[in-house]
Amino acid sequence: MTTIFFIVDGRGLEAQATLLAATLWQHNADRYPLLAYLPERHVGAVSNPARALFDRCGVTLRPLPPAPRDWHRPYPHGNKLLAAADRRAGNWSLFLDTDMICLAPLDLAPLQQPGRIGVLPEGVPSWGREGDRWARAYAHFGLPLPEDRVTLTRRKRRSHLPYFNAGFVLMPEADVTGGRSFGQLWLETALDFDWNAPIGGKRPWLDQITLPLTLKRFGLDYNLVPVDYNYSISDRAPEPEARPHIIHYHRWSHLAAWPQRAQALATLAQVAGPALFARL
Repeated sequence: MTTIFFIVDGRGLEAQATLLAATLWQHNADRYPLLAYLPERHVGAVSNPARALFDRCGVTLRPLPPAPRDWHRPYPHGNKLLAAADRRAGNWSLFLDTDMICLAPLDLAPLQQPGRIGVLPEGVPSWGREGDRWARAYAHFGLPLPEDRVTLTRRKRRSHLPYFNAGFVLMPEADVTGGRSFGQLWLETALDFDWNAPIGGKRPWLDQITLPLTLKRFGLDYNLVPVDYNYSISDRAPEPEARPHIIHYHRWSHLAAWPQRAQALATLAQVAGPALFARL
């Protein structure tokens, strides 16, 4: 069993989460359990229309587990790390950023390789493109710079040190080392790096910086998933021939020129029904 999980934190993400939930449900029905994490303070604040839509799509709402310690500075992106560190039933889990829409059935089994985390390279070198930041990041954990390289997915599509978009992370639920799962190791690594690594510019990239660091630190490998499973449209002109499974839109305005925007809204209307859709 593979669980798909995402974050609902405040009314802004609530609106995005209803669209993600509806499109996931429309294309996958109950093939994958859907789990939405939210901060404890927001458990009772989910609007009634959103709660009804989540119920209709089989989404379970779960409070985020408490953090083992605070972040060095407030870091809302860290909620995905708290969620990743939680224990879930089944063999695999897929984290999705909330600013996504599903446009086709997801076939996750071929992407699940033992001992490997399913990820897609970032589109651009948003952190560490100059200077020795990556060298110092790896040195913080006593590691050399890795020799492997990935091809970034947008603009110049340059070869780069392993650097992944943390909006799609397919992870095994089994323990990796010391009774800890990958998600727990990722959270531990991010907290250590946040507090103890004297390197600047960590916000908002801390999750993506520490994703490859966690892999190398604990001897894990990665499996590069097809770009259609995390199809980012930031800094990308509309491509009429594209047939993505998941669009990562980042900002709603980025979808304005893409036909999939109307498709996703139509899906939400169909899943919700007229009365509920009018209240969302």
